[in-house]
Amino acid sequence: MDLDSTKKDVTKESFNASTTRGVWRYRLLLPCMNPKAIVCLGEGNTNLLLTESLAQVLGSKRLFVKDETTNPSGAFIDRGTTVDISRARALGFRAAACGWSGNLASSVAAYCARGGLRSRAYLPGQIDLGKLYQTVAYGAEIVPCSTREEAFASLCENQEEYYPVTARNPFFLEGVKTTGIEVAEQMDWNPPDWMIVPMGNGSHVAMTHKGLKEIETLGIIDRDRTRLVGVQMEGCSPIADMFKRTPKKSKYSSCSFARDIAIENPSMAEEAVRAIASSRGDAVVVTEKEVLNAVELLAKSEGIFAEPASASTIAALRKMLESGAIDRSESVVCMVTGIGLKDPMMARSIAYRNKAARNMISRFEESLPAKRIGTTKLKILSILGDGENYAYAIRKAIALQSGKELSLVCIFQHLRELTDLGLISLVRQERSSARRMRVYYSLTDRGQEFLKRQA
Repeated sequence: MDLDSTKKDVTKESFNASTTRGVWRYRLLLPCMNPKAIVCLGEGNTNLLLTESLAQVLGSKRLFVKDETTNPSGAFIDRGTTVDISRARALGFRAAACGWSGNLASSVAAYCARGGLRSRAYLPGQIDLGKLYQTVAYGAEIVPCSTREEAFASLCENQEEYYPVTARNPFFLEGVKTTGIEVAEQMDWNPPDWMIVPMGNGSHVAMTHKGLKEIETLGIIDRDRTRLVGVQMEGCSPIADMFKRTPKKSKYSSCSFARDIAIENPSMAEEAVRAIASSRGDAVVVTEKEVLNAVELLAKSEGIFAEPASASTIAALRKMLESGAIDRSESVVCMVTGIGLKDPMMARSIAYRNKAARNMISRFEESLPAKRIGTTKLKILSILGDGENYAYAIRKAIALQSGKELSLVCIFQHLRELTDLGLISLVRQERSSARRMRVYYSLTDRGQEFLKRQA
């Protein structure tokens, strides 16, 4: 960005005079764009909430929550998507595609629908169901993929027809940086002592730093003193390991929750590490239990229902306050990046802690299998009755039994629904000789009982 040419036009006074809200309020700090090409759903302009109950529980005197759950698709990622899909439209593309991330897929699908573009999503077998439902509802074509590498290879192969959206696209990233700028403006251009951000690819924390540095260069803030903290999950924390110079693991484990920040090979790890180091910040690793407790605490204390990746910032803050890494008198902003309804399985696990809710859920779920189990699902259950198996092999077995070829998309959908019903579960993942990730499923106790009753 050519900051020198915008310095005279971008000032505190110009922002005060502007009536535009959201991401495009910072248009002079974004790439040049044909105004007619802009695809907007009202993203940005999210609340920065000064907490009371949460701050009291954690023992922080000035704790803010940046509630990005109110973005159009329910996640901060809409900030990047609005710029990138506008870029696609300006270039004359009629379709866009993305790979792997559930939040990115649902966001791209929404903005393509708004902008009149077709959309395609290359997705893994393991994806939070809420994000899948959103993506399908917005009209995207779903293409199952075994690995992240396969998804990106497909993006490259089809980029003449489909504009490829990734978390590393420069236009996408410029939209993401508005999070930090917006926080600074909401705090009357006095940014907090600390900002805590979830890290998947590393783009959010890197671009938050870039946004703050740009408004410092423009003289809008006196000095960028904000220290950045990136948060990752125990078992899959490559950026935190890089920052702390922990020996790299040959293989990271998968996570049940917060899959969007459990990325084994993050595309912007080096940029994220530089941003954290430059700000004199830190990287924190949290456990699934700590995250689940943080989801519940944030919802009960402040009325914000966050997905696990988002609530990881609350879990990280608790650890840093208890260790003394953050002083309780310092001002802190926790980024809450996505809404909890994107992950219905996590929501179910929290609801199950309540006895009355557990009884209601159990009665509801007991009536579901008989209503929703058709011939194909019974075949899948029967195949899994002989032992654990993966989608492609299940597809071949059904074809041998019935002579009917089903698409992998169909098989994955049946597997997701059977998982949702509690009849099967994911047991392990491994790479095939062709380097494709295989996800193995097996019957749960409930699934075994159901299969016996059908005999």
